[in-house]
Amino acid sequence: MSRAIGRRQLAAMALMAICMTACGGRHDAGAPTAKATVGRDTDQNAGVLSQQQLEDAVVDAHDLPGVQVEEIGAGTGGAGNGVIHAARRNDTDPSLCAPVSAAVVGASGYTPVGSVQRIAGTKGHPAVLTLVSHRSADASQIMRDLRTSLKSCKGFEAGAGAMKVTYDGVEVTNAPPHGDEGVAFRLKWVVEPGEDGLKSSVSVAVIRHGSALAIYKAVSDGPRGRASIPSDLVDAQSKVLDAAVRTTS
Repeated sequence: MSRAIGRRQLAAMALMAICMTACGGRHDAGAPTAKATVGRDTDQNAGVLSQQQLEDAVVDAHDLPGVQVEEIGAGTGGAGNGVIHAARRNDTDPSLCAPVSAAVVGASGYTPVGSVQRIAGTKGHPAVLTLVSHRSADASQIMRDLRTSLKSCKGFEAGAGAMKVTYDGVEVTNAPPHGDEGVAFRLKWVVEPGEDGLKSSVSVAVIRHGSALAIYKAVSDGPRGRASIPSDLVDAQSKVLDAAVRTTS
């Protein structure tokens, strides 16, 4: 791959890599995904947002002036349809990185009740936005699994064949101060392997609002850039999602 690769081309490739392993078709046979957890937390009776409530909770221009929201698939060569399915541990090597790998694509090891995925942000600063509704105990367990995985995960491969992607340089960062709890990390998408290979920065933040998760992902549009999740998007979406969760409690 040429180092003369354009910024737009790199960004488009990154979006394809992030979306195609979680969106769209269902998983084939293989190692089972996690079973629903038994409620143990103080918020175990928190209301669960329906598919329609999730769609209604996506940030819009009323919540964030100038925001542009686009469905996954439109303008991305049909990569994904915004539907999230449970990720399988055997899709990631090493498997201890499975929760991190899943979070990168807006998924987890648990089957969601509902999900929506969009490209959102103000002009010139987009991110992949995923809202996922879970059973309350599952939502809390997903956060625990992710924190545990981040303690030892440094890099991984996900997918298979032509769909295989490689990430390294995983490190924990400060989560945005929203919701009930949050986890954030960054890593490098290995576009071109080798000592002097081409890599692109990816930032991920997972914020739990009751039994709903908001996952934000930003990808640098150049090999020297650092991915940055737009704070105005996180602020606005958090307010909308908090309000939606309160109506179901």
